Amino acid sequence: MEKVIVVLEQTDTGFSAYIPELPITCTTGANLEEVEINMHEALELYLEVLLIENKPIPSKFNKEIEFDYRLDIQDFFRLFAPVKQTAVALKAGINPSLLRQYARGIKHPSLEQAKRIEAAVHQLGRELLKIRLVG
Repeated sequence: MEKVIVVLEQTDTGFSAYIPELPITCTTGANLEEVEINMHEALELYLEVLLIENKPIPSKFNKEIEFDYRLDIQDFFRLFAPVKQTAVALKAGINPSLLRQYARGIKHPSLEQAKRIEAAVHQLGRELLKIRLVG
């Protein structure tokens, strides 16, 4: 399965998204689920146009694909508001107050700091996947 990078950006009505490899392929949605559905449609339409115009389809898109979403820290905490910023900060080993400033756009993390935060979010996700609730 090929991974395709999709860049997400917050808008007043939700999110916009585009594929950097195919800049003309873009869409919007109120949430991640809607963006994903719309992006699949936009990509299919773009590939159909390439076929109609007898243009080559990039080999990556002749296979099954999976979207790999990219967004900045501020937009991440808007999209996933239920995620507790303090929990992510503690997992990342950074000051919770500093992470809140990143989440509000007051400050911007270095690439190294952003990678630490990303690793903490992924670790939290792996831990949550291990949980099974009982009634």
